Amino acid sequence: MSPILASIAAVFLAYLLHSWLKRPSVKHVKGPPSPSFWLGHERLLRNQENFGDLEMKWCKDYGSVYRIGGCFGQDILVVSDPKALDHIMHISRPYPKSKDFTFIVGLIIGRGLIVVDAETHHRQRKILNPAFSPAQLKDSQLIFRQCSDKLVNALKGSLTGDNNETVNILTWTTKVTLDIIGLAGFRYDFGSLEGHNTELRQALSELFTHSQTDTTAFEFMLVALIRLLPNSALKILKLISTRETRQFANLGEVSRRAARKIMVSQYEVEEQGEDKAVVDLLARARLTGKMDEDEIESQLVTLVVAGHETTGTTVAWMLYELSVHPEHQSIIREELKQFKDYDSMPFMNAAIKETLRLHPIVHSLTRTAPHDDVIPLSGGKTLAVPKGQTFICAMYAYNRLPSVWGDDAEEWNPARFLKKDLPVSLGVYANLMSFGAGARACIGWRFAIMEFQTIIARLIQNFEFSLPEGGIELQQFPGTPAVVPVVKGKVHLGAQIPLRVKVLHQ
Repeated sequence: MSPILASIAAVFLAYLLHSWLKRPSVKHVKGPPSPSFWLGHERLLRNQENFGDLEMKWCKDYGSVYRIGGCFGQDILVVSDPKALDHIMHISRPYPKSKDFTFIVGLIIGRGLIVVDAETHHRQRKILNPAFSPAQLKDSQLIFRQCSDKLVNALKGSLTGDNNETVNILTWTTKVTLDIIGLAGFRYDFGSLEGHNTELRQALSELFTHSQTDTTAFEFMLVALIRLLPNSALKILKLISTRETRQFANLGEVSRRAARKIMVSQYEVEEQGEDKAVVDLLARARLTGKMDEDEIESQLVTLVVAGHETTGTTVAWMLYELSVHPEHQSIIREELKQFKDYDSMPFMNAAIKETLRLHPIVHSLTRTAPHDDVIPLSGGKTLAVPKGQTFICAMYAYNRLPSVWGDDAEEWNPARFLKKDLPVSLGVYANLMSFGAGARACIGWRFAIMEFQTIIARLIQNFEFSLPEGGIELQQFPGTPAVVPVVKGKVHLGAQIPLRVKVLHQ
């Protein structure tokens, strides 16, 4: 064994023994028996064929708070209980993100809003908030419409033959969302709908392709070391790289290099200017010294990664569900005939909410207890947890809880959102956890909803969507950092949602 590895092993074992002797136990919390001391359930969860199968089975077997095994015998609490989630994500005292999350995601996006905590997060969010105000979003609506119309024309132009072709609709929806975030946020045209394949777009595509890469046992244990070791010992781990961390670091460098090119062309901005697009706010923050160059590049990469692939994939999932339920396409077209504004279309908005509920792209968030705490649970119970306890906030499972959504919680039913009697209030939108909750909720959720409304309305108005001949079975591949839609038996082909598309002649 090399001296470096021997040092890591010695530090880790000493720290682990000390921690186990001191910390209170959560072993009384029920959960599935751990299959391995070294890997726990972590590799099992990552290697499941369809994300959510194990999580929902365990939630039914053990309840909305249960314990699973992490690497090196660590206990991890998986939480979908709404009261517990509200406590963990509470706006005034949110639990911080786990160290392994910030380390791994930080390789891709640097010191961006998703990664930083405490005062740094507050400062960055305060700088960026004006870009997502109602007034600024109203100004962005024209870009949403222009890009959506360009999508319609490009999709029509790609169809040949019998005008009822099968296409990977995911390719088109992620193209339009990349162009929208580029123009609305940075006044930069990626040209994705025109066939341009920039370095940044290639990097983002590789990010979600690499999320399907098999992770080795060593890589799982290395991530667990990040989670378990004190900050003072993490520098040692930086001396070791794995295939996955090298991939993420390379993607991060490519993304930041592309971000530099975009920002250089946008630095001609007045310090006291009135423009409030993201690029203006970042350029102004640079002039006033509120953000350094590295932070600015990190924000650009963060907003593109968070606001591009996630929204594009969710739009594609909605088109899939509307293909399974074609009568719902007809309802939306009828609403469009009476169109005043998108918020006046109750069924379309209910279908958007139902898509976000059933198909959250980011399936969970990891959090760490900052101190010994007592967590309130539904039904009046409580759970004592020690400082440093790792939680998986299971947004996917919460979004499917029968106690919240009814007995048909695992079925597509937009009508549930036409009612006004949901039993809990959680998250920033429609009682869903899809955008997170509390002070660290997605800063661009309103942007995403308005973008979603515009794209769906224009597509449903111009096309009829249906399943390919013989049907398809989609699965949610449990990648990192998000679930990836794949066709069952064709995972090797990567992310896809194939649908038949027919032009509607108006």
